[in-house]
Amino acid sequence: MKKRLIILIIMMVSVFGYQSCNIDENIIDEARGEDLLKDADPLSLLAPAYNSMRRVYGHRWFFALQTFSADEGMVPTRQSDWFDGGTFQELHRHDWKPEHRYTRETWEHITTGLANATLAIDFLEAGTQEQAEAIALLSHYMWVALDAYGQVPYRGIENIDFNADSQILTGAEAVSTIITNLELALPNLPTGKNTVRFTQDAAKSLLARVYLNRAVYEDRYASSFSFANEDMQQVINLTTEIINSTNHALETDDYFSIFDPDNENHKEIIWAVKNEKTSVRIGGRSVTRNTTNGLSRGYIYISPDGDFLTGSDAGCTLPDFLDTWDSDNDPRFFKANYPNEEGTIPLSDYKVHRGFLEGQLYGIKNDNGTPIINSDQTIDIVPVQLWTRDQSLANHTREVSLIAENQSVGVRVSKWGIDDIGSNRDDTGVDIVVFRLAEMYLMRAEAILRSGLAGNALDDVNAVRVARGGVSFAKTNVTLEDVYNERGYEFYWEYHRRTDQIRFGKWEDSWTDKTDTDPNHRIFAIPPGPLATTPGLVQNPGY
Repeated sequence: MKKRLIILIIMMVSVFGYQSCNIDENIIDEARGEDLLKDADPLSLLAPAYNSMRRVYGHRWFFALQTFSADEGMVPTRQSDWFDGGTFQELHRHDWKPEHRYTRETWEHITTGLANATLAIDFLEAGTQEQAEAIALLSHYMWVALDAYGQVPYRGIENIDFNADSQILTGAEAVSTIITNLELALPNLPTGKNTVRFTQDAAKSLLARVYLNRAVYEDRYASSFSFANEDMQQVINLTTEIINSTNHALETDDYFSIFDPDNENHKEIIWAVKNEKTSVRIGGRSVTRNTTNGLSRGYIYISPDGDFLTGSDAGCTLPDFLDTWDSDNDPRFFKANYPNEEGTIPLSDYKVHRGFLEGQLYGIKNDNGTPIINSDQTIDIVPVQLWTRDQSLANHTREVSLIAENQSVGVRVSKWGIDDIGSNRDDTGVDIVVFRLAEMYLMRAEAILRSGLAGNALDDVNAVRVARGGVSFAKTNVTLEDVYNERGYEFYWEYHRRTDQIRFGKWEDSWTDKTDTDPNHRIFAIPPGPLATTPGLVQNPGY
């Protein structure tokens, strides 16, 4: 009991967005502390399990593993910037080692989340909504561990013994346990819409993902995957229930609004990791960094609080990925928020462009990084000049390499809204979208095409495309390759690409500065520390 109590007290100092947790720091009697925790507000017990998700989905953790190892992104070394011990180059080339910093830290964040969710399950009353949420959150952490590392430390959800070693679940056992737990939690989860709490639709979304990828998780190194019709029928059933629930609707006006600072309870979002912009660091490791780290130094933007900030010229996308797009006609590719040409506009009208930032960029006129505001509260828009290194213009070319020619090369990605408190802060009000309705349509289309079961894959793909670009944007036929590409257009920079490339048999392909074909790299190495201290963990093949 002592071990369990100490861990829970540490766990409860976390803060979960709208719920602050306070406990008496002077608890010294173990029995009294146990009673206090049993009587604690259920949200206080549940909060840390939600809060840990922010770390897992942080910009250098699961995001980096899913994005910078895939064909949609890289972080080039730009002169002396962004070498970072080779971490980003290793992710991109697929030659990471067990000691890799971000694969190690991601594992640490996942296992912290597993512990927090397990403790919440143990203390919360069985059969309550809060315990069902904790079981669903545990299942989500288990899914991330399985997807990225192929091994899941697990203590069960009843009669939990915190002094015993965890089980280590792999393959079919891990899949079936996640499914069983989610199905157990489902009846006690709420049926309505709440984008920052686990609902029945969120649990069904996770179930659909697990069934869609089951063939991969149960035969990780197969030369090709055999998707069972029974699994694909489950995907069809679950996604249909979500689509027909009418709790959610596809965004038809502004695709990028899904990723804006006020995106909580957006009509398309099913579940997101809650962030909150506040003087307390509770929105940290945010998706805002996924955008600001990719903007050119000198590409000055205005935060919602009116502060002028600059980018840091890190991440960009690859020509291989861009070449799959109909960039002239797809509204998801680029949204201009002011004329991309010289001129003068009201200061209040300036918002960073969204989507892919290609070619010569225009932005606020400045003097050595200091913006110039005219007396009439207008600003001059001019070609952006980089204010570091060689003072060249920010002309972002498609061609890029891991050792970048200069600070400018590489098309930048500005998908997630910018909502900083200040320079080098992670706080944001942009919730990290995990499940949204468009994914349900595209998962259902994929399951239909993989199985030949009843359904209309073309209608599902077109439901998404018409929502984005109108009737003229619809396709006349659809194949699995079309679904793969459509997922790229729809979910770029959203933590999907690595998983998608593996499932579609694209992971061993070559793209810019990546030629590795080793199927062992479909999952990451178990870090040395946990490997040495956790009974049952074994190193994954190839490491």
